[in-house]
Amino acid sequence: MPSPTISLCMIARNEEAFLEDCLKSVQGVCHELIVVDTGSTDRTQEIARAAGATVVETPWTDDFAAARNVGVELATGTHILVLDADERLAPRMGPNLLEAAANPDLVLGCLPLYNASAMDATPDEILDGDKRLGQPVFVPRLFVNKPEMRFERRVHETLTRGFNELQSRGVGQSIAVGAALIHYGDVPSHRVDNAKDERNEALLRLSLNDDPSDGEVAGYLVVHLIKTGQQDEALAVGERHFGPFVRRNETRPKGHLPENMVRIGYSLGLVQSELGEPKKALETLEDANRFTPEGHPNLDYVEGLAAFGAGDLERSETAFRKAIASHGKTFAQPVLPYITNELPRIKMAGLELERGRSEDALAILPPPTGKWRFAVDLVRAEIHLAQGQPADAMECLAKYVDLPRLAPDWHVLVHRALTDLGQETDGLLDAAKKAARTEWLEHRRAERGLATT
Repeated sequence: MPSPTISLCMIARNEEAFLEDCLKSVQGVCHELIVVDTGSTDRTQEIARAAGATVVETPWTDDFAAARNVGVELATGTHILVLDADERLAPRMGPNLLEAAANPDLVLGCLPLYNASAMDATPDEILDGDKRLGQPVFVPRLFVNKPEMRFERRVHETLTRGFNELQSRGVGQSIAVGAALIHYGDVPSHRVDNAKDERNEALLRLSLNDDPSDGEVAGYLVVHLIKTGQQDEALAVGERHFGPFVRRNETRPKGHLPENMVRIGYSLGLVQSELGEPKKALETLEDANRFTPEGHPNLDYVEGLAAFGAGDLERSETAFRKAIASHGKTFAQPVLPYITNELPRIKMAGLELERGRSEDALAILPPPTGKWRFAVDLVRAEIHLAQGQPADAMECLAKYVDLPRLAPDWHVLVHRALTDLGQETDGLLDAAKKAARTEWLEHRRAERGLATT
């Protein structure tokens, strides 16, 4: 059997800031470099050629898959590595990549991708977690150079169909590869500067027009709509495309692996729960879990929220504990920030309060530090109120009096504390009464706090 060779295939446009470091990272690992340029007006092509890459110009047609396939068609290696310009192979990972390519069982190799939290972060700082966004996620980036392995979909392009065709014929398998990738493209300031979210939204809508049953694409769009405050449209998009995606998985050809339902499952379940339909959310999550045999903490966490909203406290606790048990594990789909530690613990503290167990609530609650300090202090105030200590509750709450755009939860809890202290509470509940459901940190505070006023 001949020694494996790896062709780097990438697409680029105006990537002079990143491209040189990306190409340097695979020197001595990839036997050829192919850069498909979709319309650069900067030094991208010059940098690529100086690194020894073959540069191919192709017009941009609102289709990442089509552009990627231009390079794949030209590749001569036994295997293909796909990188974006804002990514690079981490130092000392070349031997691991070559070893994976030498594995005759590998059809699709999934590499762990680490997202940088700052543009000046070094690879070691990212790998160690000092300057990393979230947990690493496995991404399919190394694959055999066979004609079946071609990209599909305008955005968030996929090799699923080709892999399934080979898998159903007993050709190879998907294998985790111990060769880390570093990614700078999700640094928040970079995404804003390059308007990636707006571009991707347009391509997601075009992709759903191409294939309305593609629930993976729908999931990406639902997540985007939730982030931009468009919950009603997120609900409509999710419910319109979720059913066809379930049926597509149910009727997939024999031997084909199910398509990923994690993103559409948790995002639709979340918006259903947030908009007051927890039982629908639980049905959504049950369908998503049917096709996710390995499970996923995103689904577990949202199940915990939905079960709590539906009044099933036992199921809620079980789901939150499953999310916590996943802390530190790596999955093929990104794990939402904080949902394997701080967030489920905050929610479980509220669950214990619902059961009348204030000491248990205090024991599970994370410390009031970092990003979730405000949310933790609100629960601490609730615990003090449950224990007949309104002055201590006010101590937790008073420090946020000057915080802009306070959540309605704060007004309700201050009202309760001042009432218990026998003080005036004029006007405190007016803002809370007018707040939309999605403005509350905890819906239980709206349902119980305002019901008693």
